[in-house]
Amino acid sequence: MTTNDMQQPTGPAGAEECELAHAATEAIRGINHLTVGSPAIPAPQMFEILGDLKCLGYGLEQALRQLARSLASSLAVYAVFEEDGGNPEESVAYAMDSMRVAAGHASRLGEVLDFAQTDISRQGYYPPTNTLEAS
Repeated sequence: MTTNDMQQPTGPAGAEECELAHAATEAIRGINHLTVGSPAIPAPQMFEILGDLKCLGYGLEQALRQLARSLASSLAVYAVFEEDGGNPEESVAYAMDSMRVAAGHASRLGEVLDFAQTDISRQGYYPPTNTLEAS
């Protein structure tokens, strides 16, 4: 078995990518639910969270650019049509343009989160004292 054989998707084209995108959405939703009550997260832990989210921004940039190329390739592989009789090449070109813009924003997200991470990189903390134990 070659390396290429091991990397071939087993389901329909795009199925695994769809599952992973859904998992990413659920992960962000999880963070939203955990932080809705504004819990106190000290800088050292926030540094790690921001580091992962920074990588998310940079990785999303790459993913969007590669997905845009894959969408363009689909025009040569599949018999693509528009339900309303429109031009598939035109709608793909518009979608690719939007994906390139989104990729740029994702890259910027990574950059800005890198700044935020740097801003808190020198912080430490002391755990809160439990007033019940002090009595």
